[in-house]
Amino acid sequence: MDLPERKRRILKVIVENYIETAEPVGSKVIVSHFDQPISSATIRNEMSELEELGYLEKPHVSAGRIPSYSAYRLYVNELMDRYRLASRELEEIQWQLREKMREMDNMIVSASRVISKLTNYTSVSMLTRKKANTVKKVELIPVDEGYTYAVVLITDQLVKSRMLRLEEPINPSTATVLAAALNLSIGEGRLDALLPSLTMGVGSDSLVYLLMEQVVRFIEELEAGESNTEVHVEGASRLLNNREYQDIERMRQALEYLSDQNKLRELIYTGRPDKINFLIGPETGDPNMRDASFVFTTYDIDENIRGVVGVIAPTRMDYARVSAHLAAFVQSVAQLNERNQKQKRQTGENDDKT
Repeated sequence: MDLPERKRRILKVIVENYIETAEPVGSKVIVSHFDQPISSATIRNEMSELEELGYLEKPHVSAGRIPSYSAYRLYVNELMDRYRLASRELEEIQWQLREKMREMDNMIVSASRVISKLTNYTSVSMLTRKKANTVKKVELIPVDEGYTYAVVLITDQLVKSRMLRLEEPINPSTATVLAAALNLSIGEGRLDALLPSLTMGVGSDSLVYLLMEQVVRFIEELEAGESNTEVHVEGASRLLNNREYQDIERMRQALEYLSDQNKLRELIYTGRPDKINFLIGPETGDPNMRDASFVFTTYDIDENIRGVVGVIAPTRMDYARVSAHLAAFVQSVAQLNERNQKQKRQTGENDDKT
């Protein structure tokens, strides 16, 4: 839904104030963010309309408003300003990487510690070693009227399936064509070129692309193999720094979720590679995490190992700052890997000369 500019500005102010204070935001606070004179009554009317549209909630009769999950999603997608890291923050990331990632085996723990320390949130890190299994064939089987498909992956050793629920139906004949394209790409060893080709053909926002992306991710997950996937959580106690988790039962549920590596793997595999992914509130798919969001991204360590690093925090987390730190982290890893590869090449050249 396209909101008028004034409503968008009001919503942005409310989200950012609630992130900072965890207190409902009233009309007087919003008025102070407008350069041109505007009355509190006008602001209250706009807030009431935003509440009717599902973007705001009113926790108490006489209180201000707080953002809904839909408000956070709109904020992340359209309203959030780009957070610029200070030079000292970038230097801290690069120093932490140099100091803590000297050994590959320690990468997963180090990544979590670096991000948890920088953001002051709970962090999750995962390493996936690729090609534990090789998928030979893919089948897409319609379960209902095109809204749900069963994806079946067949290897030499096993058969794996997953149910994918779509927002709009896909015709079974289209699914048959997509399965044929997948199997052709697998047979010719060109699966990595399939999604870029689809982007040029139908666009990365099309339903066909989104379905194929999930299938490709499922293939990558299976080929990585569960036995070769490690997950590490750092700073779980940092949740207690937020009033949302000072309730003992809610904290217990969150810790129980964070201790389940299978759930974390499933959550991570819903993301798009090489992007900053945002799962907000109910989008995490677990009732115990309804008040939390997960922001994460991927990075390559070498051609066989891919890393994932992210942050789990209350839905009112500072999304702009977190995403900036994750992007800077990934960029720093790439620079560090490039430097290491260059040193190895120079060492090899020197050895050849001697």
